[in-house]
Amino acid sequence: MINNVIINADDLGMTPGTNRAIFLGYDDGVITHTSLMTNCDYFNEAVAGIKERDSLNVGIHLNLTYGQSLNPSPIYCDNYGIFNLGYIGILYKSLFDRKFLKEVRREFELQIEKAVNKGILITHLDSHRHIHLIPGLYTIVVKISKKYRIPRVRLINENIFESTKINKNVNFLFNGNLVKYLLLTFFTRVNIKRHNDTYKIKFFSILYTGSINNKAIQFYKRKVNGNVEITVHPSCINIDQDVTFYDEAEKKYRLSLDREIEFKNIKNIGR
Repeated sequence: MINNVIINADDLGMTPGTNRAIFLGYDDGVITHTSLMTNCDYFNEAVAGIKERDSLNVGIHLNLTYGQSLNPSPIYCDNYGIFNLGYIGILYKSLFDRKFLKEVRREFELQIEKAVNKGILITHLDSHRHIHLIPGLYTIVVKISKKYRIPRVRLINENIFESTKINKNVNFLFNGNLVKYLLLTFFTRVNIKRHNDTYKIKFFSILYTGSINNKAIQFYKRKVNGNVEITVHPSCINIDQDVTFYDEAEKKYRLSLDREIEFKNIKNIGR
């Protein structure tokens, strides 16, 4: 049986607590991959940790919604070069503004090149809030992945029945994750049809984003045939209490007790 189980920790480089939790998760033998936010304030700290861990697979967490742009443009930034669009704004502009798409491609390339210039071998591409799955942006990301010879781009093909069976709760009906799941699943199908992708890796954690438990991780590691990517968002939240965040929503998410619970679940698996 099995399989290649990818345990991918998103948001490396955003905060020191996030960096610490991800590296400890890797050191414990649980986290296999991480996605690096190259535009964020703790990027250099993250790079130092990556350099100490040769076998950690590192992707780029492409970003248009949080922090300082590397290609400041009034199309998606405020007067200080801070991203100021939400998901709906990005979706709208991707449909009707070709200049927006041109600026986005430059931003994404700069985010990738910042890691390349540090000597990091990039194994995959994904994005903060999954904005890369918006079809107009996904086309850009596919082209970029070929340009930089990056072998994998995340797609969302989570099985709702399998996920519900594992977790045995329907919290996603009340917290917005079902709407997100339906939208991203639709975008994935559009992207596969347009680009003839033959993506064979299952994805788990859209329905239960931010609340992945060790039961789910153990299930996939032991009982499921095939390849699967499980995405987690762990952090040591006590370290981040004095961090200055760019928006309140991200602050609330990163300081949520769920981040600490995910971190503890990962630690428990590693023992």
